[in-house]
Parts: sequence; C-alpha cells; structure tokens
Amino acid sequence: MLAKEFGKEHDRKIVLIPGNMMSWRQFKSVIPILEKDFHVIAVSTDGYDEKTEFTTTEKSAESIEKYIADNLDSHIDLVFGESFGAATAGMMFNRQKVKIDSIIMSGPQYMRLGVFTELIKKMIPKNQYRLTQKVKSGRKSGKMPLMLKLYTRADDENMLKMFDAMPDNITLKTLQNCTDEALRLYEVIDKFEPDPNAKVSIWHGAKEPNMKKALEKLRRAFPAAEDQPFEGMGHGDIIGHPEIMAAEIKKFMGR
Repeated sequence: MLAKEFGKEHDRKIVLIPGNMMSWRQFKSVIPILEKDFHVIAVSTDGYDEKTEFTTTEKSAESIEKYIADNLDSHIDLVFGESFGAATAGMMFNRQKVKIDSIIMSGPQYMRLGVFTELIKKMIPKNQYRLTQKVKSGRKSGKMPLMLKLYTRADDENMLKMFDAMPDNITLKTLQNCTDEALRLYEVIDKFEPDPNAKVSIWHGAKEPNMKKALEKLRRAFPAAEDQPFEGMGHGDIIGHPEIMAAEIKKFMGR
C-alpha cells in the first residue's frame, strides 16, 4: 500500500480510497480543495503503484488500518471509498480496528447478476487487463470501451481523464481477485450487525445501474444511511466534478 498525505496542519482527517484499476491520483483534482480544510490521506491499495498484487478486501483493510495506527493516532474522521474502494472502506468502518467516525461509499454497485455472474467473473478481468495494456502503451482512443460504458453509464470525458490515474504495473491476477471480491462484497455486508447510529452516506450517479439492490442491503446494515444521488451522472462521474465533491464532503462532515 502507498499513502500520500496533504494538509497535515489540520486536525480533521480524511482517507480517500480509489476504485479498481486506479491509484491515489484518481483524487488529484479534489485534493487541492480538501487540503485547505482537512488532513487528507490518499492511498493506492495493494496491487496498485507498488510491485504487489491485490489479494482480498480484508488484507487491503489491514494495510490501511496499520498505516492509520502507526501514523495517524488510530483515528480518522471520514473514510471515502470510490467504487470498489467502497468495499475496503465499508469493511474498515464495520471492523473499527481503528476509530472511524463516518464513511462515504461512492458507487458501491451490486455486481451479482444471476445466471450472468459467472460470465462476468470470466470476462471483466480480461477486458480490464486489455484496457490497462492499451493505456500503458499509449494506445488510448477518444471513446470508452462499450462494456465499461454499459457498466458505468459515465461521461466519456470524465472516465478518460481518470485513465491518467491508472498505474502501469497492474496484473491480471490483481484484477481477477478484485472481481472475486466485488462479487463477494454484499455477502460480507449481509453479515454485518445493523448499526442504527452509523454515520454513512451512499453516493451514486442517478444514471448509474445496479444500485437498487445495493441500497437495500446497505440500509439493512446501516439503517440511518443517507442516499445521495447525483443527477445526470453515472458511475464515478462525481470525481470529474471536484468542486461539487468537496462541497458535499464538507456538508456531510458538518452534519
């Protein structure tokens, strides 16, 4: 795991966990805004930026928890998890191995699609790996791959900009493990004891698919969780609007 810290002079601390195929640089546009008011810790999880492989969400959570315990007095005011990063964020929040006051889960899609689940398990990592190789070699087109567009409903320009945050050492095994963990996510969340006092916000684009089931399951685990849809946006689009993202984070932390 790799961590970058900004705004260290501030007391309130925010950990930012990026999505699959992304590094801490996914947040490079919003960090300059947030660091004016918060101590920001942006991470690249196992398998990204360093010569390691992502294995499980538990191991990812343990790596970040150890960093928080060793460097940040074992306390964080907010953990923000983007896309697959919400799986690690949710596990950390439920475990409370280090004290985490609140969490934002951004785009935690429900990935299991019945009879198509096994097909997804086989296809997605291979398609993702081909995409990483194209980005690595500089063969980027001006359009998103069709499968990625169907999955995200995101704005092409926003998504293509995020490719700049993609590390060049991602392995196929890392992507396979991430897909396995994404498919397992809500099986894990189903085992959470309901916490009616948990301060949780669930962010998603209003155009984003596969969120209805996710919201049902997250509200069982976190009954007081707020639903925060963003009109006109798809999966991950909020990252392309750093002023809105920062303002909504500040608003949530003020509540």
